[in-house]
Amino acid sequence: MQQIQKYLEDFRKISLDKIDSIKLMKRHDMKYVFHKDKLQSIFNYLYNDYQVLEIERNITFRYDNLYYDTDDYFFYYQHHNQKLNRYKLRCRRYNETKNCYFEIKFKTNKSKTIKTRILLNNKEINNELPEEAKEFARKTIAVNNGKIIDRVSPALWVGFNRITFANLINKERLTFDMNLTYTDKTSNTNKINNLIIAELKSDKISINSPFSKFLKGLNISPSNFSKYSMGIAITEKDIKSNRFKEKLKKLKTLI
Repeated sequence: MQQIQKYLEDFRKISLDKIDSIKLMKRHDMKYVFHKDKLQSIFNYLYNDYQVLEIERNITFRYDNLYYDTDDYFFYYQHHNQKLNRYKLRCRRYNETKNCYFEIKFKTNKSKTIKTRILLNNKEINNELPEEAKEFARKTIAVNNGKIIDRVSPALWVGFNRITFANLINKERLTFDMNLTYTDKTSNTNKINNLIIAELKSDKISINSPFSKFLKGLNISPSNFSKYSMGIAITEKDIKSNRFKEKLKKLKTLI
């Protein structure tokens, strides 16, 4: 990470306050999955048009996430079975700022992502969801009138480092996640060191972005990749995962 941080020192920087002008809580997402050896070419392309997020001289940031699901993995199977109008629930801690949020991601039947969240008073992630998070979920989740929140428990820890870029003219945010780790219920950890997950977030369909066209020239195509779903498919050996077969095969070559 130190080498990447040094490489990005010459980029124009953007503060957290300014990047929040394009929060894109309702957005179109486009994900790309590739080997880390493509990063330098991609960063070279971004240099003129994108600014990199910097907080207290840091450019790379560690995120810790705890995903919640039911005992029968209702939310996992929503994704696996290609259901639209689906949810993911997590607590996310931003290690550098020490803030901790409970977040609900909703994928609409128009393939648009809507993220809602609340800042938690406790700056640590706990296995038991605080009542403030449960009450928020009851008002937000349209599954069994939100009562499904009373059935969830910790399902998977997901950690990664993130670099965030912004193009203020095009109102785009671009993130690169790396050093992905999965820790299951029995505290077994899988590390995927060579994988990069790039995500282009825009208020328009991202496939028309010049960045998407640039990646196409590198033979990098869009991928419907979910860190949570892939993590469950890897760590839960007996779970149904046939729809993720090709993604899992590619993922295992990068572990």
